[in-house]
Amino acid sequence: MKKDLIVNVALPYGTYLVLAHYFGVATVTALAVGALFPVFSIILSAVKERRVQAIGLIVLAATAASIVGSLVLDDPKLLLAKGSLITGVVGVVFGVSLLLKRPLVYYIATGDSAEARSEGEALWENVPRYRQAMRTLTLAWTIALFAEAILRLILIPLLPLEVFLPVSETMWIAFFGLMSAWSWRYGRRVIAPIEEGRRDGAPATGAAGADR
Repeated sequence: MKKDLIVNVALPYGTYLVLAHYFGVATVTALAVGALFPVFSIILSAVKERRVQAIGLIVLAATAASIVGSLVLDDPKLLLAKGSLITGVVGVVFGVSLLLKRPLVYYIATGDSAEARSEGEALWENVPRYRQAMRTLTLAWTIALFAEAILRLILIPLLPLEVFLPVSETMWIAFFGLMSAWSWRYGRRVIAPIEEGRRDGAPATGAAGADR
């Protein structure tokens, strides 16, 4: 969290203030330079981990598009809308996954662990409530992501640029933290009865149903 605040909020905001107010750099250029810090962070993480996560690719693409668009059209609002573009695209990904065999949250929940994947597979195949929970979580994230993107767009013309920058990025971090906490609590409410049933020796599968 501390690193996110520094890379995504403090450095871009500080860079903009220094370049625009002390060196007289154009607003669009100052914003574009500040937007590079999250990009460098993603690239360094990719080099260190030897892989690029999907969200990192989305952030890189959205940042590149917003920088090019704002420089070509000389409109800082395009750079300010970068966050909405990112969350909007992620929201589309979550929403589209609801049309697939298994929603995105299922793959996030099972992670990279073979044991977790095996456990998730068993729950998905045998516990209708688990399948419903994965789809509910995915739908909730879809709605929340679109809501956050729209709210950010609404704030762009309402707030001064110096206020919007820290508010926008801090809002995203707070949003992600709150949604993650809610998702964890909701998931535990679903999984806890299943685990308790297994400990008691009761069948936790329920009616398997045809909805898979």
